[in-house]
Amino acid sequence: MRVAKRQFLTGAASLLVLLCIAVSYAANFGSSIVVRNDGGAEVYRYSLPGSGEFGIEYVHSYYEVSATEHFVARRDGGFELVEVSSPSEAVLDYYEIEGRKSADSERTSLTLDEPSRFEELPLIGTEKGERTLVVSDERLPLYWGGGPRHVNIRVERDAFYSGLRGWFG
Repeated sequence: MRVAKRQFLTGAASLLVLLCIAVSYAANFGSSIVVRNDGGAEVYRYSLPGSGEFGIEYVHSYYEVSATEHFVARRDGGFELVEVSSPSEAVLDYYEIEGRKSADSERTSLTLDEPSRFEELPLIGTEKGERTLVVSDERLPLYWGGGPRHVNIRVERDAFYSGLRGWFG
């Protein structure tokens, strides 16, 4: 009788562990912005806020002024460019994108009529352009080491095992 009870408890505990693992894989733990280098190695993984908003700041190569591209992660995957802003209205005109302009005392913004959708965004980061990923007021440079850096940006859904990657390889 004692062996049967022990087998039952072991089986029930095993089933509970498997159920927890299955729920963890299926659960929605939010989304992260993921930056990989040209070899595919993960450079950054940063949890997105509930709004899904993030930006890429840079120095415009022609006008040599700052600009920010504003993105929003989509619930069904990927992300959209929804706005571009800069202290220089000429930067906004440079892109020839249809949209509605607005301005405050420091920047002019262009909200796109039709957001541009991306699954992945390949970029080249240089010290001159100073491309920087901005997520929840954290600034993550996309350039380092002197030369140009090829990176790919994606939005990926998080799961329980995403947080464990750093612990177990």
